[in-house]
Amino acid sequence: MTEFRHRHAPDGASPFDVVGQNTSHAVQPCIEGDKTVNTVTPDGHLIDLAPSPDGSNMTVQAGASAALSPPALPDLAPLMETARALETGGHPAAALQLYRQWLSQNPNGPTAFLAWYEFGRLLQNSRAFVQAENAFRSVLEQKASLYPAAIALGAALEAQGRIDEAIAVWQSTLQPDPVRVELMNNIGRVLDANFRFEPAEEVLLQSLATNKAQADVIATIIQLRQRMCRWPVIDAEIGVPVETQETCIGPLTSLALIDDPVKNLASARQFLTMKSFDQAYPAMVQRGQFYPGHERLRVGFLSADFRLHATSIFFAPIIEGLDRSRFEIYGFDLTTIPDPLVTMRERLIRGFDHHVPLQTLRDEEAAAEIRAAEIDILVDMSGLTSGARPEIVARRPAPVQIAYLGFLGSCGIPTVDYLMTARGLFPDECPQGFSEKPLYLPGVYFTVDPTQPALAQSSRASCGLPEGATVYCALMNSYKINPATFSRWMKILEAVPGSVLWLVEENPTARRNLIAHARDLGADPERLIFSQRIHPAEYRARLRQADLFLDTSPYGNGATAHDAVLADLPILTRPGNTMMSRLSAHMMRGLGLHEFVVADWDAYETMAIELGRDRARLARYRKAMRLARATSPLFDTPRFVREFGETLLAAADEVSIVQRPVRPGVPA
Repeated sequence: MTEFRHRHAPDGASPFDVVGQNTSHAVQPCIEGDKTVNTVTPDGHLIDLAPSPDGSNMTVQAGASAALSPPALPDLAPLMETARALETGGHPAAALQLYRQWLSQNPNGPTAFLAWYEFGRLLQNSRAFVQAENAFRSVLEQKASLYPAAIALGAALEAQGRIDEAIAVWQSTLQPDPVRVELMNNIGRVLDANFRFEPAEEVLLQSLATNKAQADVIATIIQLRQRMCRWPVIDAEIGVPVETQETCIGPLTSLALIDDPVKNLASARQFLTMKSFDQAYPAMVQRGQFYPGHERLRVGFLSADFRLHATSIFFAPIIEGLDRSRFEIYGFDLTTIPDPLVTMRERLIRGFDHHVPLQTLRDEEAAAEIRAAEIDILVDMSGLTSGARPEIVARRPAPVQIAYLGFLGSCGIPTVDYLMTARGLFPDECPQGFSEKPLYLPGVYFTVDPTQPALAQSSRASCGLPEGATVYCALMNSYKINPATFSRWMKILEAVPGSVLWLVEENPTARRNLIAHARDLGADPERLIFSQRIHPAEYRARLRQADLFLDTSPYGNGATAHDAVLADLPILTRPGNTMMSRLSAHMMRGLGLHEFVVADWDAYETMAIELGRDRARLARYRKAMRLARATSPLFDTPRFVREFGETLLAAADEVSIVQRPVRPGVPA
């Protein structure tokens, strides 16, 4: 396997150097600085430095443009102009060296804080977060009231995983209202990323009360309410009109709230616009313009989740099994979240022919890296999920670009040609809900990983479950649960004496709210049993203690359903109009258990009650699931991988505008 290192990788080892930074963090710093070149004036105002029209001086853009007088920035002005030219010309390391030399001679001069700020900003953009922290602290030592440096310092701390320190810096910073809003948003975002949902909601509501024209804040509050089961998630108590909230929901929130691909696509496009991801870039490669001389198809997989993640469970067997006489496999790695269980990440990296880390590169640089590798087909496995970088695929670094697995809806990105799917999974009746063309796999959409280790032993007592009772299982992320589904679950419990509903405690607020909702519906809260998150292998073993898995809709279950199938746990599901709502149905049909796929919620409730009253019947279904493994396409991974490869080749043939080399073993 080839391990790529980038042309742009920094080197060196002094306190000023760019290397040595910790890049394995979960969230990006809030100060990116890749759109404009900002600095600050001696009185602490943010400005943008740009050459004057005649190129002879430096102008300051702070509202209206004004000339920057030489006395304000003595010999620093020409240096900053040169550094800016180097940075915008693609040579940030040279710009850093200029500031490094200047600061070594003038560390404490009257305008040194400006150089420290610029030095820190360049380090931040280069992801040298420890060094950037030191630079911003130097700024604040010289000018404590300079709030942009405090914002940047908090971002540097956040990027190192020092979350509480970052929040403390932001909270202690004195600032005008617009900056205070930004700081509250930073605090809310960091609290959200670290699963502190209730305080995150509180601080973001304060931000929204200060400035109601914040679509991204509204979207985050709605998502937080989903995860805390604070229903209704769209509500006037948020402080803005319901109609406004409905136009602000993000793409994942939309999939969990709305069973309509057309509206889901509208949410995706709205999200791209809100994040300024909807820009049209010149294509790096023409669609279908394959590279001459490739004897094997070069396939690149782009993902922010090359780690233990829902997508990896399905993805690992694909890269391991693809025919290397036909395919050369690249893994373009955007993963920043640390993986406490490294086994899956190591497995994935071993499975690639070439592993290409892209974490430290900007979008245009990452796209250029893909283009330089002459990738024929780029498979985007992140879509619009956490960690995704849609502006990479927006630049079309590959002749064919396909979305698969990570986001089961349309991304709304024009340069993504296909959405890989399967018959019965894709809503053929609603093609207008997708900007991509469906690319159908001939059989199943994925398979159950046959290499999973044998399940450990467990007991109902060890899980806190009652012996002899019907256990309905809904061990899933809380944002998938909605009021209509939960109401049905409470009716099912009422109709089956002694039965219990097994849930996961994603966060304490969700637990409290679910208990309150049960009580409001007249159900006994004692019949809700909450489990803490545990090691995946232990979790799969525990699933065997349940009798029936209750699926959700419109946001169904993928990896959780996969684990239920491994545990021979039947899944009752009511598919809707979206791919996300049809995943469990796809799996149960793949096992031949069509009776568990029902047409409406009344049928769902009726069957759950009937099965709950007849555990012997459920035991027979479990046996049928085990026997189905021998013949089900869900467990035939070699066949699926062959079909996956043939589907990639068919897509390449369909769009090709040049004659590609004859594939090995395929007649001309």
